[in-house]
Amino acid sequence: MKKWFISDTHFSHTNIIRYTGRPFETVEEMNRCLIKNWNDCIDADDQVFFLGDFGLGDVDHLHSICSQLKGHKICIRGNHDRNASHMMRVGFSIVLESAFLKIGQHTVELIHIPSNEKPVHFQLHGHVHEKRPSKIISNQLNLSVEVWDYKPVAEKIILSLLDKASKNEIRLEAQNSNLMS
Repeated sequence: MKKWFISDTHFSHTNIIRYTGRPFETVEEMNRCLIKNWNDCIDADDQVFFLGDFGLGDVDHLHSICSQLKGHKICIRGNHDRNASHMMRVGFSIVLESAFLKIGQHTVELIHIPSNEKPVHFQLHGHVHEKRPSKIISNQLNLSVEVWDYKPVAEKIILSLLDKASKNEIRLEAQNSNLMS
């Protein structure tokens, strides 16, 4: 079983194509691509942490999309997702507002909207779409689909980024303390 992370699919949200400059002509094309990309990466027994903003439409429509997606799906509710009960009817086995998870040696917060202040721990988030194109900034890793070629991100890729980021921060802190001595 592998762990995967993804955010902001916005299935069936026509305006998101224009708002974020997605490379799709129609919402149907976007939905097909997102479903294909998801299922090309994820196996049936994999765990998927979805970090919010699944899609637009009624429960039956969203359930029909969710049921096509492989994996055991856990939802960190986004600002466009309704309540937990609704998201469970859509097809998520667990729905949370946020959660902490251990990835390698890192304690990571799973959240939809990144905090304004630099967190002391790492945050995996969505919400900002392409507006924050750098994948990792100030302990915050953007998992919006626009930044990841509309595909889920494997835990091992996230671990590699977190390891590199933590080493850079240690070096920067050491340089700053040397300057102050």
